[in-house]
Amino acid sequence: MRLFIGICLLVILTISESKADNLDIQANGQKLSLPFWPAQTKKQYGGILIVKEEPFGEGFSISTNLAQRFAKLGWSVAILDAQQKDRMAWIGQLPDALSNLRQKTNKRIVLLYYGSQLQVLLGYFSKLQAKQVNGLILLSAFSEPMGKDEPEMLKKIAFPVLDIIGQFDYAPVLAQVAARRKTNQNPQYKVMQIPGATHDYLYDRRMLVAYLHGWMKHLRPTERAKPPVTPMKGFPTRRF
Repeated sequence: MRLFIGICLLVILTISESKADNLDIQANGQKLSLPFWPAQTKKQYGGILIVKEEPFGEGFSISTNLAQRFAKLGWSVAILDAQQKDRMAWIGQLPDALSNLRQKTNKRIVLLYYGSQLQVLLGYFSKLQAKQVNGLILLSAFSEPMGKDEPEMLKKIAFPVLDIIGQFDYAPVLAQVAARRKTNQNPQYKVMQIPGATHDYLYDRRMLVAYLHGWMKHLRPTERAKPPVTPMKGFPTRRF
């Protein structure tokens, strides 16, 4: 009986932990609600937008698992699904998702991309008018096929970029990361391989999250400009 009660409590706890709040955004005249996990610690580091494109069942929903882990470490996390009926819809939703996440008093905004439309993402961030972030994580990211202009687009990105791969990742992922690494000498661009990991990082997520947390918390935060101080009416201004 005690074992049964214990199992029930564990199931309830797991469900409650996996339940997300909502981050409301508006794009192309439509209102959308993104899954959102607020930071669960007193000290908060910033916000993470996970843009994910994963086939059903692959990775046992790696994006949700990572979101829960990051929230426990002090990050507010939202997930934008790039696997929609219109494959290009997510890029139109990206600016508002970043803006709304930053409005939640997040001084650091990191975008973590896990998918196969990397060329679209790099094309967005290589434009001057794009909403900027404090750091970009490419988690086993690749394009189908790889565009010839991807290395040049990557060079135009002015903020830190971390390219992560698993030791036993997909062949296209390994090949494209090697090509990006060969052509990019920017000190803000770094590549890291997780030993023993496959594309879904199923048995290496604790190591993955620990490393990413350490990298992200050292990113330079965005300091908002303070409003100008205006003299109060009725009080003379002091002149020197």
